[in-house]
Amino acid sequence: MSEHWKRLSLFGVGGLLAVVIGLQLGYPWNKLPLGTVIEGKNVGGQQVDDVIKMLDNDLKNQKLQVYFGDSPKAYVTPKPAEIGVTIKSENIVKAAEYPLWLRLIPTSLWWAHAAISQGELEYKYDSKKVDEYVDKKLGGSCDVKPENASLVYKDGGLQIVPVINGGTCKLDDVKKTLMNVKPKLGDSKVKIAMVAHPAPIQNKAAEAARAKFMERSTGVRINTSTGVVLVPQNTLLSWLQFSAPNEGIQATIDGEKAGEFMDKEVQPKVYIKPGTSRVKTLDFQVISQQLGASGRTLDRDATLTALTEYINGRDVDIEALTKTVPANVTYDRQYTKSDEGLKALLQQFAETHPGTYGVKYVELSGAMRHGGYNESRAFVTASTYKLFVAYGTLKRVDAGQFNWSDIISGGQNLATCFDKMIVNSDNPCAEALLYKIGQKALTQDIQNDLGLKNSTFLKDNIYSTAEDEAAFLADLARGQLGSLTQDSQNRLISAMKRNVYRKGVPAGASGPVADKVGFLWGLLHDASIVYSPSGTYVLVILTDGAGDWGQLAELTRQIEAWRAL
Repeated sequence: MSEHWKRLSLFGVGGLLAVVIGLQLGYPWNKLPLGTVIEGKNVGGQQVDDVIKMLDNDLKNQKLQVYFGDSPKAYVTPKPAEIGVTIKSENIVKAAEYPLWLRLIPTSLWWAHAAISQGELEYKYDSKKVDEYVDKKLGGSCDVKPENASLVYKDGGLQIVPVINGGTCKLDDVKKTLMNVKPKLGDSKVKIAMVAHPAPIQNKAAEAARAKFMERSTGVRINTSTGVVLVPQNTLLSWLQFSAPNEGIQATIDGEKAGEFMDKEVQPKVYIKPGTSRVKTLDFQVISQQLGASGRTLDRDATLTALTEYINGRDVDIEALTKTVPANVTYDRQYTKSDEGLKALLQQFAETHPGTYGVKYVELSGAMRHGGYNESRAFVTASTYKLFVAYGTLKRVDAGQFNWSDIISGGQNLATCFDKMIVNSDNPCAEALLYKIGQKALTQDIQNDLGLKNSTFLKDNIYSTAEDEAAFLADLARGQLGSLTQDSQNRLISAMKRNVYRKGVPAGASGPVADKVGFLWGLLHDASIVYSPSGTYVLVILTDGAGDWGQLAELTRQIEAWRAL
């Protein structure tokens, strides 16, 4: 090669090196060199302050794993701050910065991280915090309870849950160790020496138990009157749950896990469908019956108990145990057109439908029949109390104490509020009127004027009975409600006829209905005057847990059918 070309080559290489050094000198001074790894994190090219903030946060939130003795399980896992340890990464990050002398060495940008010596994390300790933590977690003594080895079904087989031996240690040793911990990211284990107290059931005993259960779960047969059911080993093992009291490892069967197999494989071999008994009643009397045969079904719990005993070592034949299923019963209920027939209808309806019922029925014309079920039982009124508020309001209007133009609630006058309280069951209006009258005064009104002794506003809630509310409505329908004028009584009935909630008694009645409903916390009530073509009657149905208005409508339909007999 000629001297000319040599000079050109050297010039080119020199120029390239100058460019590389210039690039390195221009590399941001607040960024770490490429490829830098600190505490296991690749932070190359990141700003120093950002890396310090990130590492400080990660170190702050990394939990320490504190082990006692040879235990494979951490006894406590505190964050550093809980034991008074503060960890700062500034020294280690600053030490990894890209210095000037390395920037002057060509290509160092790509390997400088390997040439820079690592710094150290900075640790600070608060002895008071350590004392507080140890006292709180160890309660003034270092006594670690042992945990027996056990078994668990996992990944298709029985696996040993290793023993955790207990022991005792010195609190001063614990505090001293915690005052010298130097946790790093990915390395936060702390081991504290202790005098071991071995658990009664060691891994070797668990291995022996495992062998026993594996043997006992092989070829398990459940005998039935119509054949044998084989239980696959893995299926049976998947049902097992284990406890490890000091006397030895015991297995129990999870009935929920075993249920599908038992219902599908065993139940069909023992099940006998029950027959049907047909019973005809008149009021409360059985007048004829045709008895059906009993059936049979698997007693799953008893069968699984026998299977559990076998798995745990008792040599018994495993039988599919059964229990008797009574015949189904269908009723042909008939009722006389008497008070006794009505009482039977109400009671039998309440006993065969969900929830608690209080019912009162009163005819205001014709045969004047009446009857009830639980009619004296006190219920929280829900919004049916608004009938009593309406009475107290009308009484005071008639006496000149209230005027229909009085402002009651939200700028609304008494006329508007009264209407909304009954028609829409508006709460603010009702509450404002109740406050205006007073709970004590209103209780005296309904108990003294109307004789409703079981209705009150003076207990923990507002209470009434189906009997009291029916008496109120019967007097209202007759135009005899206390000393109210006929105009006042007509005003209340008019509002009740426009009540917007119509899914209860109105949905089952044969004529127009003036009513007031109540619903709250599972309570569904309907206090009604029914203007039936065959005669007016009062029906009050108070329920707790009936579920839906359809139940109240159905009872009303059955009463209407009884009336039509």
